[in-house]
Amino acid sequence: MAEKTLPKYLTISQAAEYLNTTPNTLRVWEREGKIKPTRTAGNQRRYTVEMLDATLAGKKPTSLASPAKLILGYCRVSSSHQKDDLKRQEAVVTHFCEMQGKSFKIISDIGSGLNYNKKGLKELIHLICTEQCSQVVVNYQDRLVRFGFDLIKDICQEHDVELTVINQTKTESSNEELVKDVLSVITVYSAKLYGKRSHHNEKIIKTNQELFKDH
Repeated sequence: MAEKTLPKYLTISQAAEYLNTTPNTLRVWEREGKIKPTRTAGNQRRYTVEMLDATLAGKKPTSLASPAKLILGYCRVSSSHQKDDLKRQEAVVTHFCEMQGKSFKIISDIGSGLNYNKKGLKELIHLICTEQCSQVVVNYQDRLVRFGFDLIKDICQEHDVELTVINQTKTESSNEELVKDVLSVITVYSAKLYGKRSHHNEKIIKTNQELFKDH
């Protein structure tokens, strides 16, 4: 019978089968520092036969050569009506990333700067935390998040990721967007307290809109 040919990179199930053990054992060995698998872009573990043989022989943990890390450009606007602004951001950030002479990826979001559940932002944080990027680039600080910028900065520093803000001045529409963000917070919490259709809720929303209309 012909000997089975193994792929160059093994999944955790294939690696466990090769070692006649279980995937959970490999996870334990990883936590104990006995083996260091690489990770795919989807955060899946990958092993080589050489790595597994070395682990069985009790040699120093080895890992695959790390792929080149990406530069991540992040762009955001608050609403779909600002798509032209989003395109301008993408052009500026793309040009900056191109000047670095390295592989890069542009991540774009449409949503409030107070919304931390946006798809693009979650992808950005995942790529930072799984050490798949070397730098994060934004056009303006408030394009990343409205509040909590220092927290994102700390996460980057923890994973040795450079955080670059191209323009330190505020965007022309930043005050208008801030007002919208504040109103959205008031609207959400008022609805939770009094119900979306209650007279009290409608009064609170209308009053605050009047207070902010000059801005």
